[in-house]
Order: sequence, then structure tokens, then C-alpha cells
Amino acid sequence: MSPTRATTVERRKNFERRAVIDVALTLAELDAAWGDYSYAIEHLDAANRLSGGSIARRWSNQRRRWSYAARGYTHQ
Repeated sequence: MSPTRATTVERRKNFERRAVIDVALTLAELDAAWGDYSYAIEHLDAANRLSGGSIARRWSNQRRRWSYAARGYTHQ
């Protein structure tokens, strides 16, 4: 079930929540840069939960790359 427009607008106006999501995304990117893809995925999933699932589509390709990297696969 998708959230109503009013719920979405209110969530976007909650600046504290947005800041926490930004921190989680930043931690995910830092962990990935350091090669710790498992933690990167954990932070990305936390950000997705905090956002009510709204970032899943935008970050799906990155999550997939990190998931492959966590299992030892690399791109050539």
C-alpha cells in the first residue's frame, strides 16, 4: 500500500528524519568506498526503512553492485 500524498509531503517536511536518512546514505557510501559492502548494504537498508521505502528504486542498482562485491564478484 502506497502512502497518501499528505503522508509523503509531511515526511518530506520532517527535516530531522531527512537528516538521519542522509547520514545513513553517507555511511553507506563511505563503507562501500572502504570495501565494507556488507555494512554499506545495512546502512542503505536502514535509510530505505526510514524513508518508508521511497529510496529503494533510486538506489537499487548501487545496492545490487554492493551485494555482488560483498560476495567477491568484481566487474571487468
